[in-house]
Amino acid sequence: MAVRNAAARPGTYAPIVFSLLDHLLNGAAWDSEANLDPTRIGIVGHSFGGWTALAAPDVESRIRAVVALAPGGSSQPRPGILKAKLAFAWGRDVPTLFLVAENDISLPLAGMYEIFERTPATKQMVILRRADHMHFMDNVEEMHEMVRKMPFTGELAWLPREMRPIAELCSGEQAHVFVRGLTLCHLDAILRQQEEAQRFLAGDIEDALAARGVEVLVK
Repeated sequence: MAVRNAAARPGTYAPIVFSLLDHLLNGAAWDSEANLDPTRIGIVGHSFGGWTALAAPDVESRIRAVVALAPGGSSQPRPGILKAKLAFAWGRDVPTLFLVAENDISLPLAGMYEIFERTPATKQMVILRRADHMHFMDNVEEMHEMVRKMPFTGELAWLPREMRPIAELCSGEQAHVFVRGLTLCHLDAILRQQEEAQRFLAGDIEDALAARGVEVLVK
């Protein structure tokens, strides 16, 4: 979660992606079993990691696709939430999928819409109904209730008070279908040019996921 603290320095994180890719690709050059294609690189991140995924194309031209999961970076974050700016100096089209939560208390939909509108690329947003910020993590139910019961004080005192009980929200299983399925679909559609994935994303996503018990809205 993109909580503000004295050690947070957002501008230092995106360049790390450059070094990480160099490390991975250089290692792959010496590993005959590695299957890394430098022309098919995508990046996925949640919360502050979502901000990093959106900031990385500023400094890393090898990134060809982005999936931002409830990303930080809005111009008016809530009290205690890290204010991390996004320059969007991409200079090219990097197809981007936003997966966000309808009831995200930490990073509300208004901020997601703002970031989405600023994104200078082919883009799509899908909203998971009855979901909060922790629905993009493993062990959704446990993580959500753990955060909801934390004794936050000061600038973050509002957080547990406003979070709804997990019983009122969609299940972790539904969230995993949403996050994992659409993330893989976007990367397959863009990086591998898979026609089936492209047709799915261009079709009626709401109906397709409803058939799997997952309620979404497509922007």
